Amino acid sequence: MVLSLQPREDGPVSLQVPKASQACINCRKQKRKCDKSVPSCGLCARMNRQCDYSDSSSAPTATDVAALQARLAELENRLALAVGKETTTSTSSSSPSTNSRDNAATTHPAPPVINSRGPLWLPASSRFPSALLLDVDIFKWAQLSVPAPPVAVPRDVYDILSSGKTVQDCAAEYFDTVHRWFPFISKKRMTLGHTLWEAGPDLAMLFLGMKLIVTLPVEGMDSADNPGMILVALYEYGQGIYPAAWMSVAACARYAEMCGLPGFKESWAVLGAVTTWTESEERRRAWWAIYILDRVICLGNKKRFVLPEPEKHYLLPTDDDAWDSGDPGRALSAGITTPLAQPQGRFARLVQSSMLVSRTITHVRTTLRNHQLGGDIDPFDINEVDDLINTLTSFSTLIQQELLPSLAVLRNQNSTEPTSSTSSSTSPPPPSWHFLTPSSIPLNPPYHHHPPSPFDFSSSLSPQPPPLDPLSLPPLSLTHSALFLLYDVHCCPENLLCGTGAQGFDNFQPKTAIQQALQVRAVAGLRSLSSGVIREMCMELLDAVMLPQGLAKVSPLCLDGMYNGMATLRWLWKEGGDDGGIGLGENGSLGEGGGSTGGNVGVLQAAEDVGRCLSRLSSRWRVAEDYLGLVGLF
Repeated sequence: MVLSLQPREDGPVSLQVPKASQACINCRKQKRKCDKSVPSCGLCARMNRQCDYSDSSSAPTATDVAALQARLAELENRLALAVGKETTTSTSSSSPSTNSRDNAATTHPAPPVINSRGPLWLPASSRFPSALLLDVDIFKWAQLSVPAPPVAVPRDVYDILSSGKTVQDCAAEYFDTVHRWFPFISKKRMTLGHTLWEAGPDLAMLFLGMKLIVTLPVEGMDSADNPGMILVALYEYGQGIYPAAWMSVAACARYAEMCGLPGFKESWAVLGAVTTWTESEERRRAWWAIYILDRVICLGNKKRFVLPEPEKHYLLPTDDDAWDSGDPGRALSAGITTPLAQPQGRFARLVQSSMLVSRTITHVRTTLRNHQLGGDIDPFDINEVDDLINTLTSFSTLIQQELLPSLAVLRNQNSTEPTSSTSSSTSPPPPSWHFLTPSSIPLNPPYHHHPPSPFDFSSSLSPQPPPLDPLSLPPLSLTHSALFLLYDVHCCPENLLCGTGAQGFDNFQPKTAIQQALQVRAVAGLRSLSSGVIREMCMELLDAVMLPQGLAKVSPLCLDGMYNGMATLRWLWKEGGDDGGIGLGENGSLGEGGGSTGGNVGVLQAAEDVGRCLSRLSSRWRVAEDYLGLVGLF
């Protein structure tokens, strides 16, 4: 008799037990064989534990890594605080006769070593290699490095950054507003999560700066009480926190010099070598951002700069969109000596306008110093002034054509004279006013006439362009600030030996014919710029910032030009009444050189229009409120 292990065809058929498609998570982790029984495998049933056949979790994202690193840093911070308290208690309760060295060895942990070849004179309590500032050659020879500072991030900072989606929301708002007119932080590296691997106090400071710069000022709270290096300085400048803003910009400049920016051969010793073009461009833009703030913060006080002038081989920032998208194929760099007529990105135009501001402030400082020194030599070079005026006015026109194309169409329709060149190298020869006598100087010569304002939309035949984009205004506004500063030092009929802020006039020496001709040109330029371009720009800007979304895009770099325009209009009103001393033209504008095409508007009404714009912008940048207070002193 043969026994068969196979079931008989006519006998009962065994049921198929359902199996899972994969091993359970516990068996996979322990690398055990799983029978895949449902609902629980045999091993999990014997161990009396839950059996899970779900798919494994996805790989952690950059946000998850950042949150984990922040949590780890928080735990390390708590541990450091606990150790510090125990150390303090142990030290205070120890006997004075106890050996201090033994106590230090038992109660204080040994400080981490900077480098095995580090100099022996460094104090044990400091991790910063002072050789970087005392002897940089030793720093390089010893191959020292600058470690992350042993700074504990306060608990309050963690509470701010870890609440909800604070980091994601403030970063998104920052890149949609401030980054579009002041782009020096790499959006691409932030998106890819590269900077998240550098989590610590530096990253916390960066996110705090982002949150700070996008936060609107709150009524009843002093801005100086808010927590808050380049973003903090920009915030302090925009909110009128002085002298903190002045000191912060200087600190940024010193830090950039210590790091060796913007070059890479010097900065690698402190910041390490760059591995991508995006990172190298970020370092260059950081230096340019400090340069811009260093020049802008000196507009009103005419003080010396902290950051030196860029060398001739320095490069301008590349195309903003290419940098944001991380596209090296469009990374076409241009040197700072490139003619102004060559098209550039928005941030590169802002850099070029700040370089013109630097030239203007240097000229004004030299002129005022020569005035004070006296002597028979002219206090300024007339050819230099002529070249600077031509360059600023032509560059202003160029920016309007590039960044404000819809307004440039109207400008071309309203313009009655050819546009000047866009580079000082192709400027027309000095006009005949160099050789005019006082009796032959006309009141409103044709070369005083600025092109009509591109912001006027009174013509019914002209196409109506879209609303003004506030993001395009900073380069244009800095150019206006430089023009106001240049005109202001040459417009007064008196020779102000102590500058335009002098109390009273000590006119010991009459002006020369050249200086008188320049005075007429400067007054006409001030009248045209303030009652024409500035007033119409403010009227258009008021429409663009009615909603909070538009207000958030306005840069504080625009406010100095508006303030100077309003102050000039108040001065013209005090000197000559509501018509500015020149009477109204045939079309109701302010005279031949007024440059205003906004109808029968006097200088006082124009000043009030600019003031309304500043008042609206004060809800975003409090320095606008300070500017309004200064105008009240006129």
